Amino acid sequence: MSEGLGRVGLLFVGHATVRLDIDGVRVVTDPLLRTALGPLQRHGARPDPATLDGASVVLISHGHPDHLDPWSLRRIPGSPVVVVPRGLGRAVARIARGTVVELGVGGSVRVAGLEVLAVPARHWIAPGAPRAQPIGYLVRGTTSVYFAGDTGRTPRLAALAGLVDLALLPVWTWGPHLGPGHLGPRAAAEVLRETGASAAVPIHWGTLYPRRLHHVWDRPLREPGDRFAVHAAAVAPGADVRVLRPGEETAFDLVMRPRPRSEAAQ
Repeated sequence: MSEGLGRVGLLFVGHATVRLDIDGVRVVTDPLLRTALGPLQRHGARPDPATLDGASVVLISHGHPDHLDPWSLRRIPGSPVVVVPRGLGRAVARIARGTVVELGVGGSVRVAGLEVLAVPARHWIAPGAPRAQPIGYLVRGTTSVYFAGDTGRTPRLAALAGLVDLALLPVWTWGPHLGPGHLGPRAAAEVLRETGASAAVPIHWGTLYPRRLHHVWDRPLREPGDRFAVHAAAVAPGADVRVLRPGEETAFDLVMRPRPRSEAAQ
């Protein structure tokens, strides 16, 4: 690795679950390791909890069951710090083995040398779900990674401009239709352009789908990642966009840029 570059290792486990290795620290996002969730069947590589061994931090973006799954959280080896939106702490503390930290938008915590900053997201809260506002995260070490969780377009994301090296952007949902409170391939590409991130990986696609529906209509399962790459090439042509299928991994050597002072967390 050349001087002035920061390396980020990345495994796309599937859906919104990503394993990141930043400055020797392992971070896991929204762990979902099940092969099925209610009427939804998992497609792609079956996740192995052992691949998440050594995690220091787990990030939970919100309380929907495809992002906060107690069964999966219990299967992560070790006792990582679990960072959750304000309002989820008590519920997650009953599940997690490690310390649980609640953050509201604008809050931050340092874990193992990384700064974890809570940033805005616009997503609906399901009836009966914990009344915790969904958030995204900016994880800062020598490089900066934005994990959007689940979000639709919001002007508040513009405050991330210039702060993001690698963006993990949701480009679909878990079914045949996009629905409100989500980014699609085109909208996600516009968020990539607005943040100015030098690299991106599409997430939240290609993993969960209603049972047997792929036999008659599989385009929403197969295509969103590639469609995002096409739109990104048009609106953010300088970005290094890598489309990974569940179970695939890669590594980025990212140029470390000066960090302007930001209102991104507000």
